[in-house]
Amino acid sequence: MEFESVLKGVGDFNRYQMLLLMLLNVIILINVCHTYIQVFTAGKNDHWCKAWEAEECPDIPDCDGLKKELAIPHEYLEDGSVEYEKCVKYNVSGISLGTAIELGENVSYLGKIPCDEGWAFDRTTFPSTINIDFELVCERSYLPNIGQSLFFAGYLVGSFLGGVAADIFGRRRCILACLAFIFALTAALTASPNVIFFVSLRFFVGVGLKACGVIDYVMLMETTSPTKRVFIGNAHFIFFGLGYFLLAGLAKLITGWRYLQLALTLPYIPLFIMAYMFILESPRWLSVKGRKEEARVVLRKIAAINNKTVDECSFDAMKEHEASEMPGMITNLRKIGRSPRLLLITLNMGFNWAVQSFVYYGLSFSTSSLGIDPYLSFIISGGIEIPAYLACMFVAEWLGRRGAVFTTMMLAGLCCGGSTLLPTGIYRALVATGGKFFITMSFSIVYTWSSELYPTSLRSTGVGLFSMTSRIGGILAPLVLLFEDIWLNLPYLLFGAVSILAALLALAIPETKGKPLPTTVRDTKNLYKQGREGNLDDADVPDVDQNVADTSTNQL
Repeated sequence: MEFESVLKGVGDFNRYQMLLLMLLNVIILINVCHTYIQVFTAGKNDHWCKAWEAEECPDIPDCDGLKKELAIPHEYLEDGSVEYEKCVKYNVSGISLGTAIELGENVSYLGKIPCDEGWAFDRTTFPSTINIDFELVCERSYLPNIGQSLFFAGYLVGSFLGGVAADIFGRRRCILACLAFIFALTAALTASPNVIFFVSLRFFVGVGLKACGVIDYVMLMETTSPTKRVFIGNAHFIFFGLGYFLLAGLAKLITGWRYLQLALTLPYIPLFIMAYMFILESPRWLSVKGRKEEARVVLRKIAAINNKTVDECSFDAMKEHEASEMPGMITNLRKIGRSPRLLLITLNMGFNWAVQSFVYYGLSFSTSSLGIDPYLSFIISGGIEIPAYLACMFVAEWLGRRGAVFTTMMLAGLCCGGSTLLPTGIYRALVATGGKFFITMSFSIVYTWSSELYPTSLRSTGVGLFSMTSRIGGILAPLVLLFEDIWLNLPYLLFGAVSILAALLALAIPETKGKPLPTTVRDTKNLYKQGREGNLDDADVPDVDQNVADTSTNQL
C-alpha cells in the first residue's frame, strides 16, 4: 500500500494538518519580519556634521538650527527649500560659536573640512537606527547594504544546509534547532556593539531563516494530501505577505531599533514551546529511513488528533521505502551540458530566476525612496503580494506558463522604468508598486514552470541550480540600491531593463501548460514541438504534485 493511502486513512488534511499549517505559518510570519527588518532598523535619515557640540546658546530660540546654518555649507533651491551638505562643514572647529555668529556668511571663507565631531541626524521618520548608533553615513553609508547582501548569502547557505540537515536528522528536530538558533542570534543582535558584529550575525540569521522556511514547507508537504498542496503553498505565500503588515505596524509603534529587534525575537519562545509540544516527526521521513514502527506511532497519534479510526492492517501493508538510485549532481550537470537544448533552457531559466529575485528584493528594500511615508509604502508593497499570489494561479492557466511569465515580467519592467519618469511621491509609488505586483506574480509562476521543464532524474538538480542563481540576484539587489547616491533613478532603470530582457528571453523556453511531466531528456526536447502533447502514456506520468512539492520551498 502506498504511503498516501495510509495517510488518507488517518486524515490527510484534518485537525492535525490545519493546526500544523497555522503554527508553521506563524513561524513564517515572524521570519518574514526578520527578513525585512532592516528597512526600518537601517532607515535613512537626513544628516549633517556636528559643530560646537559643547557650546550652548540659551538666549537663542533655535540654537541647533543656528549652528547648522552657520557651520554647514548649503544652497537655496528653485522651490525655496535649502539643501545642506551631508559630509563636510566649514572649518569652524578652531573658532567659538560667538565668533562664527560675528562672521556670519563670511565663515564660508574658512574653507571646508570633513565632519570631525560626528553627525547630527533628523530623527523625524526614523528616531533610532543602526545608521545613527554606528554612524553609517558618508564613507560608511554602504555598510548596511553590504550587511543585507551578506544576509542573502546566508539564505544561499541555509537553503542547502536546511535540506541536508532535515534529511539526516529529521524534520521535527531541525525545526526546533532552527527556532533555537534564530532566537539566540536575533537576541544577540539587540546588543550589537558595532556594525561588524551586526552584519556578521545577520549572515547567520539568514542561514537560520532560510533553513527554517525550507524545512517547514517540506514538513507540510509530507503530512498532507497531494490535492491540498497548492492551497498550502498559497497559504504560505499569503502569510509571507502578511508579514509586511506586522513589521510595519510594530516599527511604527516601537521606534527604538533594538527594542523592535527584541519584540520580534521574543515570539520564538512560545513558538518553540508549541512546536516542541505539538509537532510530530514526519511519518513519511521515518518510513523512508526504514523506521517503520516509529512511523506507525506517529500515524496513530495523527489519527487520534483527527478523531479517525486506525486501520492497523493498512500499516502492515505499507510498502517499505528504499532510497532511489538517482544520479549525483555532477552526473546530472554533465547530462545537461551534453544536451544543447537542456543547456539553453538551464542558462535561460537560471538568468530568469536571478532577475526575478533581483527585481523582487530590489523593489522590496527600496520602498523608503519613493517619496511617501516609508511605513505606508512598505505596507502597500507587501499588501500587493496577496492579490498577486491569488491572481497568478488564474493567469498561469489562462496565458500558459511562458505567456504569463513574459507578460508579467514585461509589465514589471515597464512599471519600473516608467516610475523614473515621475517625481517622488504618491504617483511614483503607485507605479513602482505595480512593478512589485507583476514581479511577484512572475516569481510565483516560474517555480511551477521550471519544475515542469526537466525530466524526473534531472528535476531536483535543475530547480536546485535555479534556486542558487536566484540567491545571487538577492545578494546583488541591496548593492545596486547604492546607486541611488549617484542618481536616484538608476536602480529602477536597471530593474526595468533586466526584467524586460528576461521577459524577451523567456519566449525561447518551451511551453509546458497541459503537458505531462517529462521523464526523459527526449521528452523535454519534445516540448519544443508546437502542438505536441508529449509522448508519455497516462500510466507513465508521475504525480505532478509530489514532484513539484519539494521545488517550491526556496522563496519562503
